[in-house]
Amino acid sequence: MNNSLVDATWTYHNGTKHSDQSVRTSAHVLDWPNQPLPFKVYSTLDLHTNTVTGEIELDTDNILQQPSVGLSVPVDSLDTGIPLMNEVLRSDRWLDGSKFPKIRFTLGKVLSPTTPTALKDGAPTAVKAEGTFEFHGRSKVYPIQGEITWFRANEKTARRLPGDLLHFRAQFDVHLPDYGIESHLSAQSLDKVSGRLEVDLDLFASTQRTEIPGKMIQELARARRELGERMSRS
Repeated sequence: MNNSLVDATWTYHNGTKHSDQSVRTSAHVLDWPNQPLPFKVYSTLDLHTNTVTGEIELDTDNILQQPSVGLSVPVDSLDTGIPLMNEVLRSDRWLDGSKFPKIRFTLGKVLSPTTPTALKDGAPTAVKAEGTFEFHGRSKVYPIQGEITWFRANEKTARRLPGDLLHFRAQFDVHLPDYGIESHLSAQSLDKVSGRLEVDLDLFASTQRTEIPGKMIQELARARRELGERMSRS
C-alpha cells in the first residue's frame, strides 16, 4: 500500500470498521492465512486500458484468407480508477505485473462466416473465432464473437486516424482459475472473488502507423490519476 494515500486509507477504515456492538458480541481475530485484500469487495470491477499495440492482417476481399491478429496490453496500463486498488491488482498476489508484464491475444481460426466474405465500407460483419489468451504466465484458447467494420479513408475517418480503418469489437470470458489467479486465496475468500473476467475489446486499427503525442499521454495519465483520487476520497 502506498503510504501517501492517507485519504484512501481513512475512507476504507471508516467505511468497513466494526461497530461497537459487533465487537462486543462477536469474536474477531486476524486472519493471517487469508491476508485480506486492502479494499472492499465490489460486485463489479471495471479495468480499462488505452494502451493496446499489435498488428492485424486482413484481406478485405475475403476475411478468411489467412487472417492474422496479434495484440498486446501492458499489465501496468490496466486502470480501475482507484490508485490503491491498482497497486494491489498489479502485485505478485494478483496479476504480478513485474513478472508477467504483458497480456497477449492471438487469433487462432475463424469459425464463422464459413464461406469467402468481403468487407463492405462502413458495414459491420459478424464473426466467430477462436483465440489464444496469454495471461499470468499461462495460455488458453477461448471462443470469441464480435464484429468487424472496415472504413475506407475519408474526411470523417481522418479525424480519428489516418488511412483506412478497421473497427474491431469482440467479447469473450476468461476464467481466472485457469491462470492460477485464485490459488493463493483461502476457502473463505473464494466466494468473494469472481472467477470470471469479461473481456470486451473495442479498438480501431489503421493502415498507417501513428504516434500518440507525449503530451496527450501525460494528460490522459493525469486525468485518470485525478479521477482515482476523487473516487478514493468519496
